[in-house]
Amino acid sequence: MAGQKPRQGWIYIINPYRVSLRCKLGHIHIYNLDEPGEISCKNTSCTQIINSSRVFRGQHPYIIWTSKQFQDDVNYIDTFTAIPLTSSTRERDKGLPTAYPINATARNGLDNQSFALVHQICTVDANCFKNSKGDWLTRIGQIDKSDKEAVEERLKYFFDIQENPSDDWFVKNASPELLKKVFYNLSEDSKKLVVEEFIDDLDF
Repeated sequence: MAGQKPRQGWIYIINPYRVSLRCKLGHIHIYNLDEPGEISCKNTSCTQIINSSRVFRGQHPYIIWTSKQFQDDVNYIDTFTAIPLTSSTRERDKGLPTAYPINATARNGLDNQSFALVHQICTVDANCFKNSKGDWLTRIGQIDKSDKEAVEERLKYFFDIQENPSDDWFVKNASPELLKKVFYNLSEDSKKLVVEEFIDDLDF
């Protein structure tokens, strides 16, 4: 039996083999991720290389967040913004404010406690949510309202939509451990820029 068009908060087991990626110059396209590694920007006049290794490979549960049409050159592609769930997240990820634990329940269909990795939110081609016949997959479950609200708060934090944490928050929570957790989840290019800025700010 075919499923329904995915809605916000529903959970699906998918393989995100077609995702939207953006190069450093801002060109956004849908890419087929046949294998991890570096891929060339699709823009004909661009020589940028995109590292796609941070996109999850294989079958994983994902939380649907939003849907839209994505313009890739002259084509319009139906897409879903989705958040990956993993039960085997690294220890350093568990302490991040963007890794939210969701306990397994009959409602969400998860087998084990999983972490919603908000910082790895991605835009996935709608075809990844369909079977070989073109029918929508059947969802395994959906998250509770409280979990949905908690994920939304973490998205606001991640995208800096709400006010920045207060100075008091940083005073209370600042530590080398927290700095390392955030730093190690940055892209390689961002790490280099941050280190360079830190060095420039140091007063020798």
